[in-house]
Amino acid sequence: MKALSVHLTDICNSKCSFCIVDSPFVKEDSISRKRVSRFLKENADKGYEAVNIHGGEATIRKDLMEILDEIRDLGYPTVYLQTNGRKMAHMKYTQELVDKGVALFIVSMHGATSLTQDRISKSLGSFDQAVRGLRNIKETGAKIRTNSVVCKDNFTEIPDIATLCMDLGADHVNISALHTAGTAFRNFWEVTPRYDEIQPYVFEAVDRAVARDQVITLEGFPFCAIPGYDKYMINWRENQFKMLYRTWLFDDYEGYMDANTRVKDERCGGCAHNDTCGGVYKEYAEMIGWDEFHPVLPITAV
Repeated sequence: MKALSVHLTDICNSKCSFCIVDSPFVKEDSISRKRVSRFLKENADKGYEAVNIHGGEATIRKDLMEILDEIRDLGYPTVYLQTNGRKMAHMKYTQELVDKGVALFIVSMHGATSLTQDRISKSLGSFDQAVRGLRNIKETGAKIRTNSVVCKDNFTEIPDIATLCMDLGADHVNISALHTAGTAFRNFWEVTPRYDEIQPYVFEAVDRAVARDQVITLEGFPFCAIPGYDKYMINWRENQFKMLYRTWLFDDYEGYMDANTRVKDERCGGCAHNDTCGGVYKEYAEMIGWDEFHPVLPITAV
């Protein structure tokens, strides 16, 4: 799929302990409506199948509905909204988003209970609001993909988080490895689990989804950290995302991520997955090292 991706704001109404945008420490937004509009206009009629909008928390922009109108008027077929789901707790607001073209809501769910999610988001009530939001989205008929970032505070709950998302009607459950940048890097030792300790919980979450014939994907994991489950890795190379992020423009966002945020070492060269695996987030490799990563040997003909 060919899509535009637009970072609408640095600001968020939550203060997640692992925010890669570093929203908890942003004092003033740097995203102008003029820049967003220019990006949308410059890329109209160029075959983009969707506009993916995100932040921070895009729903806190007072002009979001006007931006959605602009996206529709420029002829983009559909809109994806990445959100913490809190404002979707209001059904009227949710329906307005759908009426203005949002067809897929990508909702962050980082806890199976309010205790966990509210602790991670540092926002009391955020869990209950997201749960109500998911129910409201489902009622509108729009599609839901949930995203759950695995961290120290929630990794033992990952199977239950996946189950909750499925019970709430998610069409697609995604589980993401922690990207150790922004606030996550500030809080590195408080939020970052080792891959070998989270592995069984990630596997159980996948198994539960598969047992229910549910679409589930994994994102950001080194392939050797999820042996036998690498087939569930989301393949971003099948998608072409052109992104406007603050003042930067990325014609190939996934290519940028591979080149600048992930690293490999010499052992990766002998791995069967070397051509498809993006490697390890560079901060993780620098802080924790490589001892838990082992190359997957290619299968040789007998």
